Amino acid sequence: MDQDNTRTGKTFIGVSLMIFISKVFGFARDIVFAFVFGTTVLTDLFQVIFSLPSLLFSSIGNALSFVNIPDLTYYLKHGTREERNHYLSNLYAQVALGAALLSLLGIVFAPALTKIIAPGVQAEVSSMALLLTRIMIPTLLFVTLTYITAGVLQVHGYFLLSAAISIPFNFLIIAALILKGQDIIFLGIVTTLGWLLQFLIQIPVLFKEKYHFSCKIDWKNEHTVNMFKHLLPILLGNALLQLCLIIDRSFGTHLDEGTAAALGFGSNLFITITGVFIIALSIVIFPRLSQYCMDGDYRLVRSILRYGFKILAFILLPYLILVVAYSHDIIALVYERGAFTSTSTYLTATAFLCYSFAVVGYACQEVFNRVFYALKRFKTPMYVSLVCLLLHFVLNLMFYRQAGIAGLALSTAFCLLLYALIMGIMVRRVIGSFLGRDIVNFFLRLGLPAAGMIAIIFAGKHLFTDGIWLSFLLPLTASGIVYLLLAWFTGFRQELIMKEDPR
Repeated sequence: MDQDNTRTGKTFIGVSLMIFISKVFGFARDIVFAFVFGTTVLTDLFQVIFSLPSLLFSSIGNALSFVNIPDLTYYLKHGTREERNHYLSNLYAQVALGAALLSLLGIVFAPALTKIIAPGVQAEVSSMALLLTRIMIPTLLFVTLTYITAGVLQVHGYFLLSAAISIPFNFLIIAALILKGQDIIFLGIVTTLGWLLQFLIQIPVLFKEKYHFSCKIDWKNEHTVNMFKHLLPILLGNALLQLCLIIDRSFGTHLDEGTAAALGFGSNLFITITGVFIIALSIVIFPRLSQYCMDGDYRLVRSILRYGFKILAFILLPYLILVVAYSHDIIALVYERGAFTSTSTYLTATAFLCYSFAVVGYACQEVFNRVFYALKRFKTPMYVSLVCLLLHFVLNLMFYRQAGIAGLALSTAFCLLLYALIMGIMVRRVIGSFLGRDIVNFFLRLGLPAAGMIAIIFAGKHLFTDGIWLSFLLPLTASGIVYLLLAWFTGFRQELIMKEDPR
């Protein structure tokens, strides 16, 4: 078990590094986008419509991947190569056919769909909104194929490649922005083609692993039948954060110009930073969770959950401290240039800070849901998610005009935190207590590195008041170094790299 945990720790580091590189290019894409568009009505339009493929379609792809990984693991362990190939070929054929038909329906009914996802869009850009919706609807096909293939790569251990597929996509978007500037229709076309590219660059691995495909569809295959049966519960259960963000941006179109854009920039930055570690951990542990749950070994499931939450707590606590202290400075450094003004910075910093309080719920959504999916209990996350989503919609409806952008983002954070609490209780009922005394002591011991970090930030804010280097970057860097040094000397390194054998 020690060797398995060491391997998991090293894989997590490697995947985190690759996702970090991918997110850096995602940062660059958002920076160039903000420079070109700022927080204007065009940005509102693109952010709202882009949220459909970026958030909702990605959630559908994730849902397919969550079902596929345990099923493919089963075929690799218990089936023949022919059975494995038949299963995956059948899955691709059914998903491609279903996604293509839905895309066609989306194009036909785009006028009604546009009114739903962008209800407050200004009349002068309504025709552009309709065209952009029709251009980006076909991404459903490419996104679903991309995520299914990424799941196949993860089962076969190609974690780094599956984490790197967004790098060419971001290059493509940046090139489109530089070449065409504020041509939002061209940007929509390139975005759709970028998702196709993410699928295509993974295909060589499928051939390397000797997968063979045919166009014949077996509608009675047990695993694919169950996959489509469970798709909606998985989608609704695992898309709470993403659906909350879509709802926030839709409500934002009813507020001042630039609100939806600021919500988009703020949430993208939040997900970009925290997702490096949350998604990396979930990617690495899910195949093992599937195996442990298939074997009925809840002792190992509890063990890997404790290990995962220790890693996330160690990383995400300093993130929260830095965001509370420097949210405005971070947004100004990343985005404030060109058409992105100081007003844009204020709005986006507010959204970024408030969304960051959703980090606990975001982590629990990604980790707890995978436990239930590995156990093939797909409906529990769905029911909890629906309750929290309804609460979020009601809170937005009641307070969005009075509380504005902060109210929308804080509503999401509150509902994600509630989701984490309920799901934690549900997981405990199924596998037993996974938060033992050791993890409580771990959290308490984090107080010393956190206190050292806060002290450096406090001193920096009082000693230096002018200049971005002295008032922001220097204390930010120094506080991070102090946090790591105190953690090193208090023994966190060994605990995070080499996890004890569970009892």
